[in-house]
Formats: sequence, structure tokens, C-alpha cells
Amino acid sequence: MKILIVTERRADFSRFKPILNLIKKEKNLNYQLVVTGLHLIKKYGYTINEIIENKFKVKNKFKMFDKKYNLENDGAAMSYSMGKAFCELSKILKKNKPNLILSGFDIAANFAVTVCGAHMNIPVAHIQGGEVSGTIDESLRHGMSKFSNFHFTANFETKERLVKMGEIPHNIFPVGCPSIDALVTEKIVPKKKIQKKFKIDISKPYTITIQHPVTSELDQTERQMIETIKALRNIKMQHLIVFPNNDAGSNKILNIIKKSNLNFTPTLNLSEYKTLLKFCKILIGNSSSGVHEASTYKIPVVNIGTRQNGRAKPRNVINVKHNKYEIAKAIKKGLSKKFNNKIKNIKNPYGDGKASKKIVNIIKKFDLKNFNTQKKITY
Repeated sequence: MKILIVTERRADFSRFKPILNLIKKEKNLNYQLVVTGLHLIKKYGYTINEIIENKFKVKNKFKMFDKKYNLENDGAAMSYSMGKAFCELSKILKKNKPNLILSGFDIAANFAVTVCGAHMNIPVAHIQGGEVSGTIDESLRHGMSKFSNFHFTANFETKERLVKMGEIPHNIFPVGCPSIDALVTEKIVPKKKIQKKFKIDISKPYTITIQHPVTSELDQTERQMIETIKALRNIKMQHLIVFPNNDAGSNKILNIIKKSNLNFTPTLNLSEYKTLLKFCKILIGNSSSGVHEASTYKIPVVNIGTRQNGRAKPRNVINVKHNKYEIAKAIKKGLSKKFNNKIKNIKNPYGDGKASKKIVNIIKKFDLKNFNTQKKITY
């Protein structure tokens, strides 16, 4: 079985990585990896090199984002880049003739390959459908679910949501979130390497901040990041800010980060992120990692704004608005001994690190010969 996977940025590759590693070990499965998006941009670390260094074969690659995208950085530019993904992926699918497309999450290139697959009668299995989130991501995620034939959800709550959307119950498999698998299997980076590369001493207290733009709040993007920076200045410890994704509005965030005089990095590979997350005192911002992964290591999270609205959140997550006083207050609460005692025994509701194995085992049982890809709502 030839399984085609598209990766656009660090967020989706980290989830696909443990699945790819398991596919490698299967005699009757073969992957076709397509690389695009941020992986091919130097400003974000040209992370295709990390994919190759991890001994994954890249079947195809193409550019989604050009200089015009970086200059305009708005919703129209996002739509144009997605259009390029549609054009390129339709040609790649026609040439590669995969038996199955494994798409994921709520990212543009994955949305494009899902829709192309549906049009070309190629079965599509989607990871992490049924979740609720803010910004354009929610619409992309639910749209992908409606174009997919099989669903690997993070939990039973998200399965139920897909059932309500008219998806076939026996084609929905609650397996957990593969990003947890990725973190569990990664090695810890030595303290000296982290300190040299990121200027962070992990034996002393530090924070991590990851704040992405919200595409439905573009007029507020600049103010939102400024409020976060002001709050960080009130916390006297080491800080590391990770660059956001390149959605519309990201240029404004990058400019503020660069002018802040706070410590920042364009990107982190998975082992670096695991190390920094595991030993940090608190995670700040609006990344889904705060909801999905931080509770695995009992890390307090200050979740800012609307980007993760509607997602089931573990007890380690403190929700606040984009206000420097609220953010600073929440950070201090998260750092307190009382709060850390409260969350020391929490379990991650998004899985136990075995999602990838479940996904691959289920795929092995798929009978795709003469499979009818026609979708029909169940009510």
C-alpha cells in the first residue's frame, strides 16, 4: 500500500514523524513524502534538511510561498499559496498514484491534498478531525473531515462531533494525538547544546512563548503580541520566544519579537522542543501544544486569546485575554507551588503516546481494493 503524506511545517511533521517511522518497518506499507511550505524557507530554518537528516526519503517537494507572500502576508496571499498547493499536488497525485492519502489537522497543504484526493477518487484518512479551535483552522479542519473517508480522532468527544457532522461511525477511530508519541520517543538534548544554541540554561527557571496570529483578528495582531511581551518583561527569569507560523499577520509578530530584546529562535526540531518543554517552568501563548502536549510533562500553560477556544483543555491550562496584567497574573499563578501541586497528577486527555501504532495497525487492515470514495451524509 502506497501512502502519500504532505508536510508543510514543523507542527504537522512532528505528528507525522512517528507514523512514518512505523510505516518504514512494515513490509506491505510504503510512504510517499511530499515536502512544501515553511520547510523550504530559510527564515524558518529550511527544515527540509532536518527531515532528510532523520533519514526520511522525500518523494516530491514544491514551493508554496514566494517573496510576494512574505510581503503581503494577508488572507489573499494565504489563499493564493493554497491555490499553488492544489495545482502542484494534483499533478503529484496523478503521477504517484497512491493507494491512500494520510492527511492531518488543519494546515493548508493538507487541506489541499485532502480535496484533491476526493476529486481523484483516492481514499483519504484524516488525523485529528472533530476538534474545535479558533481562527481559519477550524473551518479547514471540518472541511477536511467532510472530504475524508476515514478519521483518526484524538478522543471519543471528537468522534462524537464527527458523528454529528454526518460521518460514518465505524470509519472513525479514537486513537489519541500522535504529537504525544513524537515527544515520548524523542531523545533529550544535552544541556550544553541547548545553552549554546538558544542561550537558555535549562537547570534554571525559564519560560517558552509561542504565539501565532489569529486570522480572524488581523487588526489586533500587533497589539496582542505587544501585550504578551509586556507581560513577559514583568517575569524575572529566562525567556525563549519561538517564531509563529507564517499565517496572515505573522510579519507583525516577527517584527515585535525581534525588537523586544528578548531571547528568540526561528524554529526548534522535535528533540530540542521536547527538551525545552519538559524542563521549562511554564508555556505561554496560543499554540495547540499547550493543549495537546504540555500536560504530558505536567507543565503549566497560559493560553492567551481565542485561538484554542472550544478545545477540551486539561487542568494545567489557564485561559486569559490579550491583556498584559491578566497574562502576568496568570504566569505568576502557573509558577506558584499551589498550582503545580494541583496538576502534578494530571493525565493527558489526548493520548498516552501510542496513537501512531494504533493508526498504522488500523491502516494495515484497510481493504481499499475497489473502495468507493463517494461521500454521503448519514442523516
